[in-house]
Amino acid sequence: IFLGIFKLVQDEEMARRSTKLSTKKGPKGKKARKAAKLNRQWGEEADEEQIRQAKIRKGKRRLAISSTVAVEVAEEEGGGGGDYNGQGKLKKIKQFHSNEIGDAADDDLQNNSSEGSENESDFETLDGSNMNNNHALSSLLKNISSSCNINNSSKTASYEMKRRKQFKSDDENDNFNNGCEESDESASEDSQGDYETTTDDEGNDSREIMSKLTPIGPNPFHTHFRKEPLPEGDDKSSEVPQSMLTKMKKVKTDQLDPSLVLQLSGNVLEEYNCEVNTTATGIDAKEISQRSFSHVRPILASNWNSFNRKALRKNIDRNEDEDNDNDDGEKSYTNLFTRLQDTIYASLSTYADAQITCATRRNTDAIHNVVTLHVLNHVLTANHDITTHNNRIRDRDEEEKEEEFRDQGYTRPKVLILLPTRSTAFSFVKGLLKLLGTDSSVDNLERFDEEFGNLDDDDDAVSLEDDSNENDGEKKANGNVDSRRKAVLEAKGKDWNELFADHVNSDDDFKIGMSFSRKKKTGKKTKNNDDGRGAVAAKLYSDFYHSDIIVASPLGIKMSITTTTDDDEEEDGDADFLSSIEIAVALQSDVMLMQNWDHITDLMGRMNQQPKESKRTDFSRVRNYLLEGQAARWRQLILVSRFSDPYLLSTFSRHAKSIAGRMKLRRKVPADEASICNVMTKVRQVFQRVPCESFNVQGDKRLKYFTSVILPQLLRTKQKHTLVYIPSYFDFVAVRNVLLKHDIASSHFVSITEYSRTTEVTRGRTRFLQGRKRIMLYTGRAHFFMRHHIKGTKHLIMFGLPEHAEFYPELLNMLSWRPSSTIDEDDEKDRLDIEAPASCLNIFTKYDAHSLERIVGTKHSDRMLKGEKSTYLFSS
Repeated sequence: IFLGIFKLVQDEEMARRSTKLSTKKGPKGKKARKAAKLNRQWGEEADEEQIRQAKIRKGKRRLAISSTVAVEVAEEEGGGGGDYNGQGKLKKIKQFHSNEIGDAADDDLQNNSSEGSENESDFETLDGSNMNNNHALSSLLKNISSSCNINNSSKTASYEMKRRKQFKSDDENDNFNNGCEESDESASEDSQGDYETTTDDEGNDSREIMSKLTPIGPNPFHTHFRKEPLPEGDDKSSEVPQSMLTKMKKVKTDQLDPSLVLQLSGNVLEEYNCEVNTTATGIDAKEISQRSFSHVRPILASNWNSFNRKALRKNIDRNEDEDNDNDDGEKSYTNLFTRLQDTIYASLSTYADAQITCATRRNTDAIHNVVTLHVLNHVLTANHDITTHNNRIRDRDEEEKEEEFRDQGYTRPKVLILLPTRSTAFSFVKGLLKLLGTDSSVDNLERFDEEFGNLDDDDDAVSLEDDSNENDGEKKANGNVDSRRKAVLEAKGKDWNELFADHVNSDDDFKIGMSFSRKKKTGKKTKNNDDGRGAVAAKLYSDFYHSDIIVASPLGIKMSITTTTDDDEEEDGDADFLSSIEIAVALQSDVMLMQNWDHITDLMGRMNQQPKESKRTDFSRVRNYLLEGQAARWRQLILVSRFSDPYLLSTFSRHAKSIAGRMKLRRKVPADEASICNVMTKVRQVFQRVPCESFNVQGDKRLKYFTSVILPQLLRTKQKHTLVYIPSYFDFVAVRNVLLKHDIASSHFVSITEYSRTTEVTRGRTRFLQGRKRIMLYTGRAHFFMRHHIKGTKHLIMFGLPEHAEFYPELLNMLSWRPSSTIDEDDEKDRLDIEAPASCLNIFTKYDAHSLERIVGTKHSDRMLKGEKSTYLFSS
């Protein structure tokens, strides 16, 4: 009976298809066939608006038919749970057909998921059958209601494959229409569907979390990049738009650590005032972050919980007092972001320029995770729009306007990520690929692991300083050498070992392109649809002009856009691939400050310029603001650093021009957390403020004070074991030239810089330790890259305050040195020099405010910079 009824249904379907195929051939000519098709479907006087609305309804019906699980959830909520029998499935089929006849599938889709079950997918082939076939099948299902496992024949399955393939492009277009052009309601449906269920150790279900996120408002990507160009009077001006001229306003957030300071301006400040919940004491950015997360591509949202699990457990920089007040027994937090990530992502998602100078070793992963989410979502959303528009252009009518398809730039690269070393790039790219999920494919991954991964123990090892004679290591056993080497590495600190340890790839000349596309389905068909829920195919080492993301170091990208002539002169090279950068990210900017910050400033100036060559650009798809030369106003600049610095602030002020506004997040330093508290040596620390009128002359003012006040005292007293720390190499050259011109001082000093050879460093340290050289000049970069422990130091003079706050206690703790051998009693001068109390003199100007704040704390630094006195004393 079953085979007979099924044969009857299949014969009627084949007859219907054969009748359709046997129709006479249409008129000749493309336009004639197109007009005839319209007349058959809509009549001779068809209204274009009615046609468009009908297409939208048609796409929604297909989406409703494919999501049979939606009716299961509705019936379970309304009519009780339990097992589903054949009669229940028949009710679902009848419900879908009634929706198709009445064009009313929209309401059924609002509150339901779009994830289909494997057992119910067999009934999707009945959407083309008539109601008589449904009645025939209904009688059969009643007889076999005890068994729910019904298998279709191979012919029915093949017909379903053909049907889905036929409607593939139309579904994409309809989904894009509903989500991006017509209403935010349909976009909400698309953002909630087909999230993979992942459960973490705490038992948090990602689907449960996503169910709490009701999308509000339009997609931030479309809101930002579909804005009209600025008026002609503003785009020709070199000044910042009026929204950027608004003074940065400090915003209080009770959810963050009280030491963090959030400042906003422009449109992002208006977003906070209008969209977030304002309490009596502060505002909560969680609403904006959740609203923006609801528009994240489904493949990223489904993997976000497991990707960000470690940061969620720590939840660094939250307000512990505010969390302790929530003792209602329920989690008031959605476990999507930490408190710090909520604040950062709420601004990043609006494409406002961001300056984040509160990174630490504990929260760096949390910051990088949210930046990775924002960058990947931007790229996948842009590629999805381009693919959808390509399909629409392929089948569009001649009357449609081209303006709605302006979705590209002059070139393909959209994101530029700057990192200091290959090891940091390796960690970031690995995290980026992890967020794509295990179903995604990656090309050239083995080559990437080989060139960017950890080094072998025997290759490219970092040369460590030798605190004894040069040949002592050869006389020791291998075990003693390894143990001593391990002890020296541990003494350098965790931060140094993460960047420059023996096994770490510390090369700072690299560049790599990454492209992303939809992964082609092979073999068994997956349950994911083609609207962004499917896997992604990533390709490493793609050509820059065929890449979506460029990961490079400042030196690597500088060399790629610069050419050298025969006269060894640098000329501008091909930089057209930077013409359409939409997001520029500089991670670990504090490390790149120690390399060459001029490379970054030059790169920012070359970015978003009009290209010199077309590079096969389709100008009909180029966004209007690019054609108007306003690309920098739509570009988002993200700077992440562990501290604030004048160079960072200057670069951000000059090149942060986004029309969405600015966001600054910095950290105040309490007195008990200042780096001066880590000084373990008993020493009097004198801070001398030097008057200075402008930033450009601060080096000259310090040099004048050194040569007129400090140097004469050193020469008169013949003081030995004096270490002069100079943060800037340019200041080092000036001080060295002054000492070389002096008759007495020229033969009594040695120097260690980042360019010194190992033999020079060893020889200079030995002479300084023995007292044969009174003065040693030591640069900040040499200490950053090598972390030498200079033995023999009794007096420390800081020509300028170090940028890294941890350098200050490291240098002062060197003053606790005591000689291991006995002192010759006849040499009274050497005995007095060694037994004399240690001393420390620090020279600073008002432009060293950020460095001073990290050393002595925020309150003390304000007093020292604004006070009437110029000399301040600290004792430890």
